[in-house]
Amino acid sequence: MGCNNERLPGVKESVRALNFESTFRRIGFVLLLSIIVAALMGFFSGGYISSATKMNRTHSLKVEYERVGRLQNELRMKISPHSLIADTYLFSIGGAFNERFQPGSVWPQPDRMFSQGETLYLVYNDVAGKRDFSVRVYATPSTAGKAVNTVKVNDEPEVRFWQFIFP
Repeated sequence: MGCNNERLPGVKESVRALNFESTFRRIGFVLLLSIIVAALMGFFSGGYISSATKMNRTHSLKVEYERVGRLQNELRMKISPHSLIADTYLFSIGGAFNERFQPGSVWPQPDRMFSQGETLYLVYNDVAGKRDFSVRVYATPSTAGKAVNTVKVNDEPEVRFWQFIFP
């Protein structure tokens, strides 16, 4: 029968190195498991942690967005005005949006779309009869870091929110 204390010729075992390896494996496993759980919950992109909703102080505008995203991966934003009586909606998206994001598709297509300074404007005409009107904006982050954006419709108070973009 073999003995555990038997040494092989030419092999020098270091108890310190073996202990380091064992500790590193345990810590590495816990770290890897933590990263996997965070990714499944949406910490790095769309998911439970990342999905967020904000309303303005009068509850006339709601913005649903992804709080955390990855650089060069498209993010979605849904803008929904509530209880507004107007024939024309003028959505303005500002803050760091024009500087840090590249706008992609917008649905439904606005009647007019233009940029002035650091604000993107979307104009929708003849919306008075449409119930549950909302706009979906898809944008691709072009800069990593924290971005503070604002969304406003007509003369209503704005919604201010932040997004963090991982490299």
